[in-house]
Amino acid sequence: MALAEAQERRAAMRYDQLAALMDRFGSRETAALFRRLAAMEREHVEALAGWGGSAAPQGKIPDGMGEGTAIDSDEVPASLTPYRALAIAVRNEERAFSLLTYVAAHAGTSEIRARAEALALEELQHVALLRAQRRRAFHVERHDARDHERDIEAAIRSTADLRKVAGKLLSRVLETHEGLARELVAIGDQRRAGMMSRLAADELAEVRRLGIRYSGSEAQTAGKDGTTGSAAPYSDAMRPVEDMVDILLAVAERSKDEGVVREAQRLSGLVITWLAELRAYLEATA
Repeated sequence: MALAEAQERRAAMRYDQLAALMDRFGSRETAALFRRLAAMEREHVEALAGWGGSAAPQGKIPDGMGEGTAIDSDEVPASLTPYRALAIAVRNEERAFSLLTYVAAHAGTSEIRARAEALALEELQHVALLRAQRRRAFHVERHDARDHERDIEAAIRSTADLRKVAGKLLSRVLETHEGLARELVAIGDQRRAGMMSRLAADELAEVRRLGIRYSGSEAQTAGKDGTTGSAAPYSDAMRPVEDMVDILLAVAERSKDEGVVREAQRLSGLVITWLAELRAYLEATA
């Protein structure tokens, strides 16, 4: 029982981590789900804590039921998509279900068996909930991938086409960053507003170098609830830059035109530099 309690405790902590990562990614629905699951796992910890004096099940616990799947230490918020985070959670819940089922099957008393079976059923419900959410996340990410593929196919044809696509993507980045700078000024976050404005100025210079007309936008960029918290600017600022890096790197890899490859490499290097600056600054001040 102590093993099951420790696993549930780790699961609660893991869901707290995943919720924070999904906040930064901008997936508020997924973050809310992970917080709900963290609360449920803490309820399981409390339920299991009172069984410390119970006799442990006999026999060796099968491989794969003990430790949960931790988040990789080198994983960064921008690289862990909702689908990947949910896939981690599904594996963890399936492992927890297997462990509790094992405990129930080898329980020394009927009371322990009944409690373990009840908790196992709850874990199975968690699995169903997570799998349904994972399916939705998969379809969303596949839609984004189709959009990226269209941009890649258009950009690999010629340097002119690449610059047209890059200009479109960079204009989207610039519009987002200009809007966020205004939002941050409005909430009194002068440090991040200044950084975002300086970055937007560099982006505007590159937009003009690419020959793209850009008149700016006053569009609001706050979250759907109308607020701009620390997580919202982070995810809103990072997402279009991440997308642009992915597309430019794919163009550099796939194109057979040396001019396109050189320009895609130049642009991707520039955007990666901006991305590193964004990540370092926004994580340090979040």
